[in-house]
Amino acid sequence: MSRDVTDTIYGQVTTNHETITKWVEKHDGSPATAETCDHSVGYLRIKFPDTDDDELSTISWREWLREFEAEELAFVYRDREDRDGASGFYELVDRTTAAEHA
Repeated sequence: MSRDVTDTIYGQVTTNHETITKWVEKHDGSPATAETCDHSVGYLRIKFPDTDDDELSTISWREWLREFEAEELAFVYRDREDRDGASGFYELVDRTTAAEHA
C-alpha cells in the first residue's frame, strides 16, 4: 500500500499514523489494548466513550503505534454513516490481507 489511503469494498485502508490518529480523535476514541494473559501490550483496540468494556486499557499513542508497526497492521475504517447512523467502524488487519483487497 504505497498510497496514504486506499478505498476498498470494506472501507478505506491506511497505515499512515496521522490519518489514524485524526480519525480516532474525530470519533472521540482513544488508543487501547485488550490485555493478554502474559500481560504484554495485548491486542490493539480503539476505546470509544460509549464502549462499556472494562477489558480495555487506555495506552499512549506512542505505544499503540509502535505495536501497530511491529504487528504490520493496516487500519480499515469508514467515514460515511451506516444504516444506524454510526460512522465509527474500524478494523485492524494484516497488511498483506489489506493489500490483497486493495
